[in-house]
Amino acid sequence: MNRKKKSLNIIVLVLVLLSVFLILYRPQIRLASDQKNLNIKIFKVGKADAIVVENNNEYMVIDVGEEDDGFEIVNYLQDREVFKIKKLIITHFDKDHVGGADTLVENIEVEEVIIPDYKGSVTDYVEFMDALNRLNIEPVDLTETMQFNLGDSKVTVEPPLNYNIKPDNENAEVDNDLSIITTIEHYNNRLVFLGDAEKIRLQEWLATSSAVPCDFIKFPHHGVYSTEHKNLLDKLKPSFVAICTSNKNPASIETVQLIKNRGIKVAETKNGDISVVSDGNKVYMYQQGE
Repeated sequence: MNRKKKSLNIIVLVLVLLSVFLILYRPQIRLASDQKNLNIKIFKVGKADAIVVENNNEYMVIDVGEEDDGFEIVNYLQDREVFKIKKLIITHFDKDHVGGADTLVENIEVEEVIIPDYKGSVTDYVEFMDALNRLNIEPVDLTETMQFNLGDSKVTVEPPLNYNIKPDNENAEVDNDLSIITTIEHYNNRLVFLGDAEKIRLQEWLATSSAVPCDFIKFPHHGVYSTEHKNLLDKLKPSFVAICTSNKNPASIETVQLIKNRGIKVAETKNGDISVVSDGNKVYMYQQGE
């Protein structure tokens, strides 16, 4: 073997050994397998919130829309042979969030129900509480931050700092500013669900250590414009935003423009169901028909 060929063989061997070293010792990125994706479905149910979250065969529901929407959520779960969910979170007691909750708990077993710590005023709230009582379900009245796991995800639910807030004006919907805020951390990704939080609730939450950059926001209060939205977007810097709307009640033009001006992809449920997927490293958002 001549010297030139021998040198070439040595170089090849070194490159092979270097490749093996890089494969074995490269920095590990937290990444979920395909089977462990976080899957979120935000339903087209008009100007109402109805959201199903799944990770590693564990399920959670955040709000159940209006009264008739409960059957849509139940059918969706049962079609997938899901007859038990780990958590049901009702962000607040407006009829477009709690309306279908009685139907859900009457047809799907729920391990734990989490609700804000105040009494609602709508008929749907009364029917939901009656259903819980009949089923001997004692809900958690959320008075302090709570954390739990859903599959490989960590979920944080935060109540308002004060359930006795006073509205800015006589026409304000107090319930909205009592919304529970839910954050899901899935490996490297962070997703935030803001209920119907308006100015007061957003201001207090944005002042906490929980308000850090994220990948996705379920936008508050159906996209009705608030002067606090600029601060929300600038602080959280999401890549994706979903808004629960209807053709009759679309998001405010100012809200949509504010989002688009920052290069954020936005989707409204008035155009179809929205699916959000986290693979642990990236977040993807799709809409029915895309």
